[in-house]
Amino acid sequence: MQKTFTPASSEQPRYRSGAVARMVRIPVSTLRIWERRYQVVGPALTPTGHRLYSGADVERLLLIKQLVDQGHAIGSLARLPTDALLEIADTRAALAGQATPAALQRPGAVLLGLGLPRRLGALSLRRVATWADLASAEAALAAADPAQPPPPAELLVAELATLQPESATRLLALAGRLGVQRGLVVYGFGSEASAQRLRLAGWRLSRAPLGDADLRALVAELAGTLGGPCDKAPSDPLMPLATMAVPPRRFDDAALQQLAATSTTVACECPRHIAELVMQLSHFETYSAECVQRSPADADLHRELQRVAGLSRALFEAALQRVAEAESLPLPT
Repeated sequence: MQKTFTPASSEQPRYRSGAVARMVRIPVSTLRIWERRYQVVGPALTPTGHRLYSGADVERLLLIKQLVDQGHAIGSLARLPTDALLEIADTRAALAGQATPAALQRPGAVLLGLGLPRRLGALSLRRVATWADLASAEAALAAADPAQPPPPAELLVAELATLQPESATRLLALAGRLGVQRGLVVYGFGSEASAQRLRLAGWRLSRAPLGDADLRALVAELAGTLGGPCDKAPSDPLMPLATMAVPPRRFDDAALQQLAATSTTVACECPRHIAELVMQLSHFETYSAECVQRSPADADLHRELQRVAGLSRALFEAALQRVAEAESLPLPT
């Protein structure tokens, strides 16, 4: 029996079959079998005959997939209401404990918002930490023992009343500190510039109010983009830089300007371009050190920017020396 359109947020059809199959991590053919044979869900149909699933449908499919993977028969689950499925999943999680190998293979999530554990229900996530807000998270990390780094997490989910430029900066700094790969922010009011900054960093944003089922569907979609348990853990491209010392400048501005001027007499203009890049990176390195720092997280971010700029500058200085020698240009002392 196909459902008709209902205007409620969690019941609004919005996801196509392929997207739902990716969220739930099952083949589209399995999704079809579950629908036809077991009537697990009844998606709405568009006028052209395409299936559209709601956030509530996705939530239900996620729960059933989780329980089937744990050994439950699909036939015994298909007709149960979603609340009953949640109770079964919560009971199994309580019995199994959070330290089982299966639990450790689930994506680790950091939650900012005390209501999120209830709203996410038994979604297949490993909750690394739950904090009331950004300030609580920053205070907890500041008080943590440096010898015991925070547990790794792949996903950060935050509920904020407002989204301001400072909030975006603090969220990005927190994500960098925890090493998360994806972020989702549900917020009530905020500037578009702050939201766009997070979008450019690869985050998903949604305006409140957002129903529980739709929230679970969004989190499941993000979790589905993370590497599975058998995938190699993604590495932080800046991690090797963290242990490298930043060397002092090899060329001052006068020497760089001399090199840039000399390079115009030869056919290749690479020395001039590289000299200009080295000068810009040196200036940005200084700028990052001088930036006003309004919080510990802000200070950490600017120190990281200064380090990256300094190391990049040193690499281009070495390249400049190599190119200058290849072009037989005199290197200033």
